[in-house]
Amino acid sequence: MNNWGEQFPALMRHPHGKRLAYLDSASSAQKPIPVLQNIHATLNGAYANIHRGLYYNSAVTTAAFEEARKTVASFLGAAEHGLVFTRNATEGVNLVAQTWGRKNLTRNDTIVLTEIEHHANIVPWQILQTEIGFTIRVVPHAVVTAPFDESAWEPLLKGAKLLCITQKSNVTGVRPPLESIIPLATSLGLATMVDGAQGAAHMPQNLTELGCTFYACTGHKLYGPTGIGVLWGKPQVMESLPPYQGGGDMIEEVALPTGTTYAHIPARFEAGTPAIAEAIALATAITFIKSLGWPAIELHEKTIAGQLTQALKNLPFVKLYSPADTGIASFNVGDAHPSDIATLLDQQGVAVRSGHHCAMPYMKALGIEGCVRASIGLYTTQADIAQLVDALQKAHEMLA
Repeated sequence: MNNWGEQFPALMRHPHGKRLAYLDSASSAQKPIPVLQNIHATLNGAYANIHRGLYYNSAVTTAAFEEARKTVASFLGAAEHGLVFTRNATEGVNLVAQTWGRKNLTRNDTIVLTEIEHHANIVPWQILQTEIGFTIRVVPHAVVTAPFDESAWEPLLKGAKLLCITQKSNVTGVRPPLESIIPLATSLGLATMVDGAQGAAHMPQNLTELGCTFYACTGHKLYGPTGIGVLWGKPQVMESLPPYQGGGDMIEEVALPTGTTYAHIPARFEAGTPAIAEAIALATAITFIKSLGWPAIELHEKTIAGQLTQALKNLPFVKLYSPADTGIASFNVGDAHPSDIATLLDQQGVAVRSGHHCAMPYMKALGIEGCVRASIGLYTTQADIAQLVDALQKAHEMLA
């Protein structure tokens, strides 16, 4: 058993006097010591605003910020030129909707969403739909979660302009077979918007090989800070898009009353002062992940995910909605309200999520209004699973 958890100070807390079993990494992951130290070092060292100053502090911080871009791009297996820093994955999707969507969609067009998407990959398109009037076609969860069947997918994709799809469901952890879906969508002329918020932290990425048009992920699920995310797009596509926001650093020249010209990517989409320390710390989080190594991380998470699935299956009063061993286990306990279960677990030191998990269409497809979700990270241990099981048994007894 590894000792990775010792690198995460927040896990040493004892809520309600109990050992903390943190099982909400799908919501936000804890931060390792190197990330915490890096944020302090950046703000306490040669800090200054970037891309503007000719003095020492500005040059040092600018270099660190742009080096972070290289680190993140390499981690994603993607061209650095197409990588834009955002606040989170949600802002990345909104950026695509407001730039690519406004430029390419008309009232006669169709886009495709799946029934298992997070609201962040649904609502931005619905907002744009109310303005433009295009059609939204929905892939049922039974199709998107099943083994790939081209005959099922092709009719749903044909004639559309864009496919928006998650890399890994935040509800059940299921992974749509993107390695088959994206080539089919591309061959049919669709652009592809992949929500990698859950995927980036749990599997190695090679966006060049994956072939998607756009990919969004977020730092706080990657053991990095909040307030920093990433949108990557194919550079030739990104370069063709209009600005998303106006302000400093995204212009070449400003003229009055008209005639302003815009910077090339990625600067065109990074208006104003960015999350400087956070971007640099995200690179540190990625370096931390790489130091552990994907083979070791995947083996650890596969083992823990299997233990989590089996433990919940062994409880007769638990209804499990997730497939086996995804690392995200959504469930209900008899007729108890998910919030009641989560509250009782919290009193025993177990941190889980309850509700609809920003995926109400998926909840409806599963025939429920909400559920409890336990999710793992690279610091999750067998002791955490055992504590969850013990807490669930006590909660069931209390409510029964």
